[in-house]
Amino acid sequence: TGAVQAANETGTGIASTAKGAVIGTIRGVGEVGTVTTGVLSETIRSAIKGTSEVGGDIGGATRGAAEGVASVTKGVGLALQDASFSVAIAAIQGTKDVGANLGNTAKHTVQGTIKGAAEVSGDAMSAVYGTAHGLIKGTADVGGDVAEVARSTAHGAISITKDLNLSVQDMAFSVSKGAIEGTKEVGANLANTAKHTVQGTIKGAAEVSGDAMSAVYGTAHGLIKGTASVGGDVAEVARSTAHGAISITKDLNLSTQDMAFSVSKGAIEGTKDVGANLAMTAKNTVRGTITGAHEITADVTSAIQASASGIVKGTAGVGGDLTAAARNAVEGAIEGAKSVGIKAEDAASAAANGAVQAASGLGDASVKAVRDAVSGTISGVKVIITTPFNKDHK
Repeated sequence: TGAVQAANETGTGIASTAKGAVIGTIRGVGEVGTVTTGVLSETIRSAIKGTSEVGGDIGGATRGAAEGVASVTKGVGLALQDASFSVAIAAIQGTKDVGANLGNTAKHTVQGTIKGAAEVSGDAMSAVYGTAHGLIKGTADVGGDVAEVARSTAHGAISITKDLNLSVQDMAFSVSKGAIEGTKEVGANLANTAKHTVQGTIKGAAEVSGDAMSAVYGTAHGLIKGTASVGGDVAEVARSTAHGAISITKDLNLSTQDMAFSVSKGAIEGTKDVGANLAMTAKNTVRGTITGAHEITADVTSAIQASASGIVKGTAGVGGDLTAAARNAVEGAIEGAKSVGIKAEDAASAAANGAVQAASGLGDASVKAVRDAVSGTISGVKVIITTPFNKDHK
């Protein structure tokens, strides 16, 4: 507390001061006793309290303190993931105590933890998983907005990857899995967390000119894997993930079609990875794409076509049944179209053409099988295929 208050008075960087003070405290305790999670919690809360009392930068203090803990854990015999979890809970509790913004604290806490882990060649992905889990738990404990904190956490984790030369896709996977598993533990809504988490990862990637499509692919995969591990509804999370990913494209000037393809491919591959129902994921991913595109008044049929293409490509990548994937994409398009009041025939035809397009790169036999599967009338809706059937079509 004294260190950060003095730093604020003298104009010294609060983040670096908080980091140094935390490292000194933990090492000092380690020399005379055992460093427990209680010690970590009290140290973080003291840094936040002291900063608040002098009107300092709470986000900076939290980031520095979290970085300090992550960078010193190895030297005092603490497991990085466990320490990250405890620090995250304490940061949220301390922020709530002083009436500051939980989302801002979440963003800075995860960034500090990742940076500290990277400094000592620690497992940054394990650290971000523990942090996301702890931030969600801490937020629920103090009655905060779990979904909003999930978004800020994902945003913070992705936006620091470029500076530290870390994989956007791996980071997106880890932070998403941690957020979902934390959400389940506190009994909050998994679908809502999924929607906000994917928006956070995409925003973070866009801010640092990162690969937003890799971010959404890793996020979809992580959200589904996390959902399956806690016994949640994979199909519903797939729907919310697609909706969230598509609905943020307008604000960030990103391609709706590219986003639809990437989120759909990631959802299918994640579903296969956990042994869940591919048919339900295919249907619900297309439905989420439709509602997301409709919400931002984007070209819904183009989004549907790209989503169906991603579903077929993803299914091919995991050795699944292409014809079933294509047909389920069309059925999902019909259901989604009815829910937002657009023509079911247009939606079904867009999905069918997207599926055939994707199959065109997999050989003539695949094209014919997929084309046959989506031709004619499906669920009472006539499907019109305009994609040409020839081996030169890309």
